[in-house]
Amino acid sequence: MFGLSAVCGAEFGEFTVLVENYRNSPYFIRRFLLPLAPARRMCRVGVLSIPPWEKRMRPIPFIYNIFPPLLGEVDRWLDHVGRAVEMGFNWIFINPIHLTGASGSLYAIRDYFHFNPAFFPFDSFDAQKARLTRFVSECREMGAEVMVDLVINHTAYDNPLTRDHRNWYKLNSDGSIKNPGAKDDAAPGGYVVWGDLNEIDNEHSSDRNNLWEYWWQVVEMYLSCGVRGFRADAAYQIPNDLWRMLIGRAREKHPEVQFFAESLGCPMEQTIGLAQAGHDFVFNSGKWWDYRQDWFIDQLRMGEGKFRSICFPESHDTERLASEWGRDLERIKQHYMFTTLISSGVLITLGFEYGFMKKPHVVQTRPHDYEGANYDLTDYIREVNSLKRGHRVFAEDNRVERIDAGDDGVLALRKTTLDNRESGLLLFNRTGDQRTIHLGDLIGRLHASPYKPTSAANVRLPDRAERLKLNRYGAVAFRLY
Repeated sequence: MFGLSAVCGAEFGEFTVLVENYRNSPYFIRRFLLPLAPARRMCRVGVLSIPPWEKRMRPIPFIYNIFPPLLGEVDRWLDHVGRAVEMGFNWIFINPIHLTGASGSLYAIRDYFHFNPAFFPFDSFDAQKARLTRFVSECREMGAEVMVDLVINHTAYDNPLTRDHRNWYKLNSDGSIKNPGAKDDAAPGGYVVWGDLNEIDNEHSSDRNNLWEYWWQVVEMYLSCGVRGFRADAAYQIPNDLWRMLIGRAREKHPEVQFFAESLGCPMEQTIGLAQAGHDFVFNSGKWWDYRQDWFIDQLRMGEGKFRSICFPESHDTERLASEWGRDLERIKQHYMFTTLISSGVLITLGFEYGFMKKPHVVQTRPHDYEGANYDLTDYIREVNSLKRGHRVFAEDNRVERIDAGDDGVLALRKTTLDNRESGLLLFNRTGDQRTIHLGDLIGRLHASPYKPTSAANVRLPDRAERLKLNRYGAVAFRLY
């Protein structure tokens, strides 16, 4: 028996395993790996190259969110881009960089054609655009594309558009411009109103053509800077016809451009509608799943074959996972493996890899809030990302079935590609205690043998793999044949 967890790829015998704890031990490589490796094969350690199946489709989105207020000026961003690329991320997502209104919120935009001087400290907008263009080019040279936040459902209340184009906004019965809001159980009356924002009327504005043309000018400006990705903030609040126009025009200029619809909280039919309107990806709610209830599996089934989705362990809108779970490293690693392998893409926010505790704040966060590392998950993240890239079954939104693992403390999920050519098994110990399952019986019930364990986190694997011990919050992924 020996301890296993996901970090580096090594093939031996009939197993493909990711090994962590002994990666830097020559004794371990010599004593355990080499004797088991067939003479015609070589143990492979490191990040997998892009497989042929991924080359035939758009690359898997591995998204790293640089939260600009945490870093400050753009010149400080590139070191973090380098680390993200080393971990296997190929998209750099930046939250809004426009000039903000009086509230200072990133999402309260006062001027779409002037960037925030806290990030781009230049005298003219042309100089700001030139610096953004250079940043995009530098990211591309390092192996990542840049995605920006596209906020077109509201503006800051003090945006000059509220004066010059009042008919672009929703109005209250008394003629005042409407402030948007949302359900919030913690707010008085269960509803919160954002007084620093004014809500755009993209659907019924009497001057809709000019309004939509204005949004195209914003998209076109970013395209001219080399940006090839757009996260559509509150995408479900925007008419699909507007999305079709923006996405269609963008692809006429740059066929490789991609749109990512922020769809959390909207009904499934609206999510499917966003995909039909041209969005390449939507976001799913796997971050909040407890590994027990049926709702998330039901959502996956309803979306199967209808859209591709992004999952995340935390985002700029949520509490930090290290704070929520008291820096429980094994549980956090398990959740990263789950959110990475369950759907088409994955997103993390800067600092997740180091166990940052402070939730990003769209108004208050400053560079002095940057934290020291509570732990370092960079190697682990890189290897899980490599695992996803190496197995198509873990890189698409496909058929997901809950399987009886023979132990209520263990979640077993079978994933099958949409073309039925590849299948995988995910096992998660959802308890804080060690669990043992009869792996041979489970594999037999799936009529899938032989099998290859492609990764393991906090797992003890017996020689014949007839019984599998998962330590607290252990996780393992198998490729089934």
